[in-house]
Amino acid sequence: MECKSAGCGNKIFSSLLCRKHYEWERLETAAPCSISGCDKKSYRGDLCITHYRLYLLSQRPNCTVPGCQNPQKNLGSGFCGKHESRIRVHASVDAVRPNDWGAREKHPLYKIWTWHKRVKDGLCAEWRADFWVFVSAVGERPNGHTLRRKDTARPLGDGNWHWKQPIKSESAADYQRQWRNNNPEKAKSNELKKMFGITLQEYEALFNQQNGCCAICGGKETTNSRDGAPRRMPVDHCHKTGRIRGLLCTQCNRGLGMFGDDRARLLSAAEYLAKWT
Repeated sequence: MECKSAGCGNKIFSSLLCRKHYEWERLETAAPCSISGCDKKSYRGDLCITHYRLYLLSQRPNCTVPGCQNPQKNLGSGFCGKHESRIRVHASVDAVRPNDWGAREKHPLYKIWTWHKRVKDGLCAEWRADFWVFVSAVGERPNGHTLRRKDTARPLGDGNWHWKQPIKSESAADYQRQWRNNNPEKAKSNELKKMFGITLQEYEALFNQQNGCCAICGGKETTNSRDGAPRRMPVDHCHKTGRIRGLLCTQCNRGLGMFGDDRARLLSAAEYLAKWT
């Protein structure tokens, strides 16, 4: 026979009702739980389902593992839920977690360590293998500082790290200005790469090849930048092909630009000067 509840179709459990509808009907007419402060309906006897399950657990003997005060989850095995899970997964009731379980994740340097671990060759083998060796080496993080390499070609490790102080700025332009002042070599390298497609090392090689002298007049650079520091000799290149021709002093470089790289005009200027010399 089927449950008398309309549209149910389940088999009868009791009182012409299936198990689900029987429990619903019983709960509707049940008295409140006898535990003070509980507003749920009674499930078994005068207890709601929550307090009834707590009562059943309190009646079970303790886990058979020495020192464990938890009630047995499975009376057949004699273990509580924790030790039964350990047996099932690790075949042992002993704890298999490391002694520092949870301590690393709560440490203020843990996220920095995991971030550098994800970077290819981000950490040396010793720091990658042991978080606490890493912590002992770098110490406490200064407020707002970031961990950087001294030599970007090598991973972070003993002697190849420093805490970089954050740049405080009011705008993006102010940040870039301060960054260029703090990193003049990197700023120059980025500028050369962007404008001429060469690195700072390639520029220095060309500078040494010319013995630090202008490729036209043979003199040294005599002008200074806005901050008063000696100016690097400008890179001379063909504006049509982009090919680098050499390094010139500022005056010769500007002179070529004023004459529009026109050989005929430059020769005419030389003849003009010879005429009046």
